[in-house]
Amino acid sequence: MNLKTLSSEGKIAYLIKPILKVLQEAGGQLERSEIKERISDLDDQIAEYSELEKKSKKTGNTYKEFNFKFNFAIKDLYFNDFVTYTDTSPITLTEKGLEVDVDTLDVQKEIIETSKKHWEELSKNNKKNKVIDINDNEEETPPEEKIKDDFKEILLNAISKMSPKKFEAFSRALLNRMGVEFTEKGVQISNDGGIDGYGYHTDANDFRTTRVIIQCKRYNVAPVSEPEINQFLGAMNKFQADYGVFITNGRFTNAARIAAREGSPITLIDGNDLVKLVIKYELYITPVKTYVLDEFYNSEE
Repeated sequence: MNLKTLSSEGKIAYLIKPILKVLQEAGGQLERSEIKERISDLDDQIAEYSELEKKSKKTGNTYKEFNFKFNFAIKDLYFNDFVTYTDTSPITLTEKGLEVDVDTLDVQKEIIETSKKHWEELSKNNKKNKVIDINDNEEETPPEEKIKDDFKEILLNAISKMSPKKFEAFSRALLNRMGVEFTEKGVQISNDGGIDGYGYHTDANDFRTTRVIIQCKRYNVAPVSEPEINQFLGAMNKFQADYGVFITNGRFTNAARIAAREGSPITLIDGNDLVKLVIKYELYITPVKTYVLDEFYNSEE
């Protein structure tokens, strides 16, 4: 089944089970952005679809269709009492959502078909008498999520324009903030066996020092695949590293993630993780405080 060639309804249906699966695995609650990241890690087709950009015929602006379909999938789950949420709260599984057997769930019959009556009711109640067409319209993304998405896009676009050398320096700076101290050996063996850095990490809690090596790949098209992880594993053994860190501004294939869990431990940092870490450690960014109006100000009463 090719996700990108499915009908609009088919794309929404395709996302339902992965969404339920990652929510169940997480204990029942995740932010929208976290769900998007986890279902992309779970399925290579979803990962590719999530990055696909289209151009609006009405405005000429580019947009990601994935965000539209994702929001409708969440809404369909809400209509059928599988999840609950508000504009300011995470997506939370209901008791029905926690107990459902995802593998045997008939998405078309139990979710897509039953949701149609809810979309029809919304259409009738629309104050402007605009028909809600799930093929063309997007449920409003919560303001805080939109701010995060906008910043993420700006940051990843800036990283994608870095030279390989600058991306390596950026990665070293980030890991340095995380407690890794690099040695001269890291510079000497750069480009040897796929290693871009060698250093030590000391755990302040138990005074344990571990050897760590890193590899940095700035990819703007292809994801990091399993063979590259296997090559990195070989380099880790060669340099007797306790663990490795593989950093990319793109993504890892599902097979690459599985390979990283086998053998010596590897920490994978993809584009989504980079955004979180840059924010956490405030690496080359300046925090700016802003405000978003509550629903109170939108009331006509």
